[in-house]
Amino acid sequence: VTAGPPRFGGLGPAVAVPVGGGGHVRGVVLLAREAGAEVFSPPELETLKGFAGQAALAMELAEHRRDAEQIALLEDRDRIGRDLHDLAIQRLFATGMTLQSAERFIEHEGARERVARAVDDLDETIKIIRSSIFGLRRHDEEAAPGLRARAVRVVDDAARVLGFAPSVRMEGLLDTHVPDETAEQVVAVLSEALTNVARHARAHRAEVALETDGSTVRITVTDDGVGIPPDAPRSGLDNLRARARRLGGTLRLTAPRTGGTTLVWQAPVSRRRE
Repeated sequence: VTAGPPRFGGLGPAVAVPVGGGGHVRGVVLLAREAGAEVFSPPELETLKGFAGQAALAMELAEHRRDAEQIALLEDRDRIGRDLHDLAIQRLFATGMTLQSAERFIEHEGARERVARAVDDLDETIKIIRSSIFGLRRHDEEAAPGLRARAVRVVDDAARVLGFAPSVRMEGLLDTHVPDETAEQVVAVLSEALTNVARHARAHRAEVALETDGSTVRITVTDDGVGIPPDAPRSGLDNLRARARRLGGTLRLTAPRTGGTTLVWQAPVSRRRE
């Protein structure tokens, strides 16, 4: 294309070549000569097109490299978070439960109070570690709040109603693999599930697991409450089933032998809503 735009005073022949193609133009390379100079020859145009093609390829490679680095960073943070959860939090939980069970056998009042304080300290330590796990992703969440950050917010809000903080475990590239539309449903389902626990379960402990393997996303909410009463309203569960059905997913409720309820909601992450 050869042109001399009137708004570019003092410029003569000009040529503009798009950088990129196939409906994904990244920019334009514009060259111009002084007024009165010769127009660009076909060989010069071919050279410019080759340069634009190389520039587009370099930009695309840079984007892929940034994506790969971001995925590697997220995977590393997920690994650290899993290690902290599996190796630290679970052991602290087990130690705290052991101390609580042994507390009733301690006759000395002062010793019993010290054990109780130790259990409280363990609970505080668990909260600190959990905050550290979520802090690994805080920078990314503040820049662009993803599913992880939103799920954490839902759990934090539910803790005020429950009277205790549920344990949380997250696995997989939730912010990368779960599309926005599905993430909206996941956040709503998690909020509804925890609200049901607060309203009906009379639970003292709850566990939340949010996972994806790249093909499905799954929410598991387990509590140690009284289960689902026969006369409990079903509108909340019907709503969860409807959300799963619209995404081609499922909802399953079970009653563990230890008591309480386990809710498992899952849906594919690649299927569009019907």
